[in-house]
Amino acid sequence: MPNIRAAQRDADRLWGVFGVALGAAFVVWMVSWLVTGISEQDERCAQGMIGPGGNFRLEESSFPPDVSCVYGDGTIFSSAGALVWIFWAAVVVLTVSGLGALALELAGVRGAKAASRLSKLAVTGAAALAAVYALAFLVTGSPKSDPLQTCSAFTTGIYERAQSVHRTPFPARTTCVYADGRTYDLVPAWTGTLEWTLLAVTFVCAAGAVRAGRHADGDAGAGATLRLTEPDQSR
Repeated sequence: MPNIRAAQRDADRLWGVFGVALGAAFVVWMVSWLVTGISEQDERCAQGMIGPGGNFRLEESSFPPDVSCVYGDGTIFSSAGALVWIFWAAVVVLTVSGLGALALELAGVRGAKAASRLSKLAVTGAAALAAVYALAFLVTGSPKSDPLQTCSAFTTGIYERAQSVHRTPFPARTTCVYADGRTYDLVPAWTGTLEWTLLAVTFVCAAGAVRAGRHADGDAGAGATLRLTEPDQSR
């Protein structure tokens, strides 16, 4: 029992680190989004305001939001700059702390308290999965909307009418397909990875909660004592 309690304390500390890293990653993502939105990096590179000048290609990212100008000599100018490294450092910390905390929770998977903790984690994972899944469909509009409306040039940067829109139920994906064979995914690829991760976490925590609950029931049954009635000696 002391080992289980120590594991739970360590898990609590790691969940605290996980929460701080998650908050830091979110804040850095928002700041990167704001900086990238107002930087107009492509225009600055095209006009020679930054960089060595000449031909370059644009590399865009949404995880975290960033626009980079890559020149032929290998020079790279990023709109988010050091925020990209800070974001990925926060992601590494939250991943390691989250996996460590979950492992400790599963290591102490015994008793009603463990069942309660794992049940809460399963509900949290399911809620997060539902939120990500709903957001992925919310940003891409109704399945009945016109391809021109769904695949707007403002979003895709492709000033042609999409021929069709392909949707996959899980992970949530919406792809604009053009007549010349080009495609554009409206939902970033990392959301699919996040959906599978949250689904796996929900399943593991739910299974652990069921197992812990069975152990608790077994302990209660084994620990029960029989009450013996004494014979009536008043006669």
